[in-house]
Amino acid sequence: MAFYNENLGNRIMELFSYPIPDRCVELTQLFERCSLRELQDIFPGIVQSVFGIGSGGLGWGLRATTKENSPMCFDILHDFFSPMGSMLRLCYRLLNEAIKFEFSLDLLPHKVSEMIQSGQYSLFYADLVNIDPFRRQVTSLLLNAFDYYMLHFVIHATFPLHKMYPAALQVHNERMKTVYFFLTAEYLCTFLPGNPDAIVYPTNICTSVKAPQPLQPVQPLQPQRSPKYLKIPTNTSLFQTDAPSTSAAAAAAVQAARSCESPRTHSWRTESVLHFFVDTWLRYDIDEARDLPSSEFIRVVRILVKQVHTFSNSMHMDHTPMAILRKLAHPMIKTRIYPFLKSIIGRWPLDSSLSVVLELWLSYIQPWRYLFDGQNTNCYGSGNVNPATSGVCGMTTGNEVAVSQRFSTFIAENLVIYTQVFVYILPRFERLDFTSFRNVIMLHRLVKVFGQPNLPTMLCQAEQAYVCQLGIDSPRKHSVYSRHGKSEWDGIFHEESYTPLFGPRVKCEIEQVIKTVCISRLYVLQEIDNIRHDIVEQRKSHSFLRKMFASLFEDISPAELKLQEIGKIPDILDLAVRSLSIMFDVRLSEITMEQVHDRSSPPLNFSAYDSSDYLDFTKVTPTQMQSNLANLSATIDPATLPIQDYEVKFLVRFLHKVSFRINEMFGDEIEALWCRSDFVGKFARQLLYPPMTQQWFDKSRGVSELCEERLPARICLRPLASYKVLGLMTFFMLAGYSLWHSPIFGLLIFILIFSIYITILALCA
Repeated sequence: MAFYNENLGNRIMELFSYPIPDRCVELTQLFERCSLRELQDIFPGIVQSVFGIGSGGLGWGLRATTKENSPMCFDILHDFFSPMGSMLRLCYRLLNEAIKFEFSLDLLPHKVSEMIQSGQYSLFYADLVNIDPFRRQVTSLLLNAFDYYMLHFVIHATFPLHKMYPAALQVHNERMKTVYFFLTAEYLCTFLPGNPDAIVYPTNICTSVKAPQPLQPVQPLQPQRSPKYLKIPTNTSLFQTDAPSTSAAAAAAVQAARSCESPRTHSWRTESVLHFFVDTWLRYDIDEARDLPSSEFIRVVRILVKQVHTFSNSMHMDHTPMAILRKLAHPMIKTRIYPFLKSIIGRWPLDSSLSVVLELWLSYIQPWRYLFDGQNTNCYGSGNVNPATSGVCGMTTGNEVAVSQRFSTFIAENLVIYTQVFVYILPRFERLDFTSFRNVIMLHRLVKVFGQPNLPTMLCQAEQAYVCQLGIDSPRKHSVYSRHGKSEWDGIFHEESYTPLFGPRVKCEIEQVIKTVCISRLYVLQEIDNIRHDIVEQRKSHSFLRKMFASLFEDISPAELKLQEIGKIPDILDLAVRSLSIMFDVRLSEITMEQVHDRSSPPLNFSAYDSSDYLDFTKVTPTQMQSNLANLSATIDPATLPIQDYEVKFLVRFLHKVSFRINEMFGDEIEALWCRSDFVGKFARQLLYPPMTQQWFDKSRGVSELCEERLPARICLRPLASYKVLGLMTFFMLAGYSLWHSPIFGLLIFILIFSIYITILALCA
């Protein structure tokens, strides 16, 4: 088929209506057959279609497609957009000519657009901005094909898809990672390589795609307003040296930039990726007037933080022009991460999803975890180094060791991010319900990180030096510091007042947190005893025959599953209390359940669930949370629980699809069968799952909104995927083959025994 006989625009619009697999195959063939001029015409439309520009932001579903919900589309999209896939090869082909594409400032996040329009941008944007010569204002950006695609990719993460498309919200959890998540990890591992000897492929890129940057700083345009958080120096350039900016030096630098030996020839893609990702994501508006980002957005920002650490930590081993970028990567992210963290912590719902924000912060303050290992030769590395699990290459694991003194400078320069974020998040931990296992894990992670050998000592020493440098006698002095010379405190974001982490105020809050944790531990121990007592009593009430068949056919009861989960909580809380007391020199006091009941106020008719179906944990104390446990029932369909160790994974998924199809086709008949009062109804009720109300939390609006769905009586074939049942069926089939030379006969005997058992249960019901 010859494309030159067709209207290319109509052909592209036709391809956009194809299913994803056919669309990617057809576009790959079209990219190979079209001329450079034709590719230039269709490229902006394809990029805008991919990322949903002008159509709601969903685009081709990069942020809604996972291996679980669509494995074939996942693989095809991943291959098409991979670093050496068809889309990036198209970008590289368009780089062979000085082709520029206009990018509207309206597509940028508000703070990024404001930064560019006010002229407070670094020299990286000097050859990207399109300035109206009459108004002397930036009207748009002029980007090459690679930058045009990559900036669209970065902005795509900021679209609130979880708000506009509920289906996208369902995949934004830790167990299901989207195509976008994997592509982010691979782009960052490719263009911000941790290996100092790594080469960014392909290498045959035209050297004229970036204009040379002058050593003299670009004069800022007339600013519309000053930045809210940061003071960005306008005289910084990633490839600017400390040499005097004489006219001869400037001319030599420009000549070098135009030659093949210019540093930008080898690393301009790395520079673009670093600027676009850091500037766009860490300047994302998270105030009350805008939608709260999805948890997937926080996780991809964490990938960025991890890879910047890996990229920057190999600076001392890099002797290429990219070493300058490695040196400046940390300062770039440092000036933006603090206001980003504070704003997002302040708005994030106070539930277990707070862990994604907590892990982002903990990843930033532990750069020693992301050291380049010479044995990791690719993005996936070895061991746990995999974007599917860690999202970044170069992550190190192992036993806890003392923090190297090499990072003492990093700790000193980022002291506020360690201490003030800890002070800011501490009151939120005080209001968490530590009878919940996921909340307990958050506390454990926080204590484990700050309890690393010699880290508290390094923080204490850095804080003492910082306080002495600023003067402790007046809180207002904390925003004033010496700007003469290259002080180690330069670049720190300063608060109006500084709260010492090891001061008396934080110590009082730690004491309150420890008290809350101790009370929660007592309640959990009491709950464990109650569950164990209920399980024992329930087993005593069963006959011998019921116990025998229950051990073979029934899954673990919800009470036993709950006991397995909360049984770990007391030990974790005890370890957290002891670690906090050692770190902050707090004396532990024994708290008994009798003291808790004596001090508590009279019981209130309180429920965390009000008439509006909103859950606000900020107004709920641990005692009130515990009082509501008796009113809570199972809210998750047992058929959709995570796959257990005693089940066959693929068989669970297959049987779930079969059960769903049966319930969909015969739902009314199954419901009528459940409601019958005769023996047939009793028999059916022994086989069917009972009706229930399923509940979950929708956090798309910045609060936890309780949603409910009624599930009717239904068939669930999942128990057949248990190793016990499969082993028993195999035994009967082998017995049938041995005795009657017919495995089917043995299987029929198994079904007969099971039917007799169900009949006895129905008669006794």
